Amino acid sequence: MTLAEQGTRAPARVAIRDFKPEDYPALVTINNASFPDYPDREEEWRYEDEHFDRTKYVRARLVAVGPSGRPVGFAEYAHLPWAFHPRKFNAWVNVDPKWERRGIGGALYDRVLDELRARDAITAKTSVRESMTKCVAWAQRRGFREVSRHWESRLDLRTFDPARFAKYATPAKGIRIVTLKDELVQDPDRLRGVFEMGNAIGPDVPRTDPFTPPTFEMWRDMVQGPWSFPEAFFLAKDGDLYVGQSDLGRSEGQPDVLYTGFTGVRREYRGRRIAWALKLAALSLAKARGYAEVRTWNSTLNEPMLGINMKLGFLKQPAWIQLDKDLRDGVG
Repeated sequence: MTLAEQGTRAPARVAIRDFKPEDYPALVTINNASFPDYPDREEEWRYEDEHFDRTKYVRARLVAVGPSGRPVGFAEYAHLPWAFHPRKFNAWVNVDPKWERRGIGGALYDRVLDELRARDAITAKTSVRESMTKCVAWAQRRGFREVSRHWESRLDLRTFDPARFAKYATPAKGIRIVTLKDELVQDPDRLRGVFEMGNAIGPDVPRTDPFTPPTFEMWRDMVQGPWSFPEAFFLAKDGDLYVGQSDLGRSEGQPDVLYTGFTGVRREYRGRRIAWALKLAALSLAKARGYAEVRTWNSTLNEPMLGINMKLGFLKQPAWIQLDKDLRDGVG
């Protein structure tokens, strides 16, 4: 949520309307101007929207339009499929940096709040980077309260030496490390086994709301999206059972950067160096392919994974703060 606005009413010459497909290019441009460290591509937005399961979940987007007819800001709210509650929504507000401090963000926020209350929502959630202090203060003035933090960490692959960690590269006896690409060549139906493993591990990941499995079809489409990198999607197997994963995804906006999607191991298989072996396999491939950096996010409560990342050489960046607002109190 980019919340660098001070007012609650937009200038009369700015109108707020529902999103239209022709808005994609302008909104991606606004997003990338606000978050130059995380550039997106229009194709990524379109794909994610087209494969979001709207039969079960809600996702809506509003656009603030300036006097020229071009978007100058936007807002979104949506259910989070991996922590689904029918009355809890994530929400974001983003204003073109050239149009900040004119009340546009406040007007978008008010519209989102009206629509959430019309849906009988009980909670609005957002995330703000801790270094964006004005945005954090903006949200807090509107009743948002911090509930958790996630460290962003980055590894410079140009200086990373996998050989330093050779003793961790082999998991316990009987565990094999394979790639999703090779597994699907042998049998495309194995994707469902990977899905089921993720749902078994998901409840153990530190989070503020209980884990809920997404639909298989939506998960499958996200795994196979434009950011997909099946050669860097590593899996641990015990016989035919998938017991762990660590996967990397591409960034179309930053072709030399990869993102960790999810690293986890089934509870009964932990303590066997499986997470280490998976992480090292993924990072070694990324380095060999010439990528410059890997980025990841972890809850500050996830000490085991944070410990592995720090030993591997990941450097912490400013944390992202999750803030929640209770909508049952009637306060704006």
